[in-house]
Amino acid sequence: MTRQGSRRANSVRRAGTGPAPTKPLFIEHDLKADKERVGPHDHLTRDEVLALLPTSPLWPQRTYSRGMWPGTIRLAGAAKILDWLLTFPEDGWQGLWLAAGADQGKELILALNEDDPRCEESRRNELMMGLNSLLVSRVVLPRYVFLRGYKAMRLFKDVQQMFPAGQLDRMRDFGAEIGMTPRHIDEGLRVISSIILHTGRDLAQLTAEDVFYLRAVGRRETGEAYVGTHSAWDLLRGAGVIDSKDTLKDALRHGQRPTAELVDAYNIQSTQVRNLLVRYLEERRPGIDYGTFRGLVRELAGVFWADIEAHHPGIDTLRLPDDVVDGWKQRLVTYVNKSGEVKERRSRIDVMMRVRGFYLDIQEWAHEDPFWVQ
Repeated sequence: MTRQGSRRANSVRRAGTGPAPTKPLFIEHDLKADKERVGPHDHLTRDEVLALLPTSPLWPQRTYSRGMWPGTIRLAGAAKILDWLLTFPEDGWQGLWLAAGADQGKELILALNEDDPRCEESRRNELMMGLNSLLVSRVVLPRYVFLRGYKAMRLFKDVQQMFPAGQLDRMRDFGAEIGMTPRHIDEGLRVISSIILHTGRDLAQLTAEDVFYLRAVGRRETGEAYVGTHSAWDLLRGAGVIDSKDTLKDALRHGQRPTAELVDAYNIQSTQVRNLLVRYLEERRPGIDYGTFRGLVRELAGVFWADIEAHHPGIDTLRLPDDVVDGWKQRLVTYVNKSGEVKERRSRIDVMMRVRGFYLDIQEWAHEDPFWVQ
């Protein structure tokens, strides 16, 4: 919305008989059916699955325990679960898993050993170890309600051990840096593990939409996001998996505002530069998520151009003299926070690279579109 449009909207509200209708503060994402969600090994035969499981980097070493090799126990439990699933008339392991009702909870699976004469601990461990192996190898992809009821901390730890080298430490360090407690970090990591198990994708393949979907599931089932959802978002940002500078709360604020309205929030005086920024940002917008887009608007319109105008009133061109550029770079080193304190701007190199990209894009686009030539 332009300044003129904003003034017009305000005058309409003043003339009305009541307050303007309000919208929900946060976006509510739709929960679409995910029946097509299948793991990467959905097509394997029973024997092929059992041959796949020992290839996992997490497969136990050959240590003897209670009369059996741990790997043997896992395979025995996995085989019983697979044989049970094969009694249902569906194609693919995911379809069999759903047809069996296994997504409702682990009780059906634990009942498979009810007639076994061994002690309860042995019966349970065999099936749980087999189930963990099937899940961590993504033979089946459980729903979030299953994972929350499962409460298998060993399973989540196993998933985290499969993160790319250094990523787990990077997330923990980032969480501590932004003030998260160890408990909140662990809660976030468990949520990330759940997303990987549910989607069947690797850590680097996760997206903002995966977290939005998880939040929506939690709100549908409990009235609020699952514990650890917001922490998971921040940890994924810290690992560079989600490219956003916003918290989950900010990323979900209702309504992706029009580009012109976001730019006009910085009160740019030059109409020519303002219009150019709006058009440039409109070109960039489809290729990035909303949180990243808002960050780009803030850097180009606020940190860059609004600062230039504040120190050089009346400037009306992107062709900046060297002394103007040098002055801006010096001011970029610090910023004033909400408390009035002067702080070092750690992202200054990133900001300069974004501004440089802005100029390079215009230079390249001018070869095809006369608008950018000026």
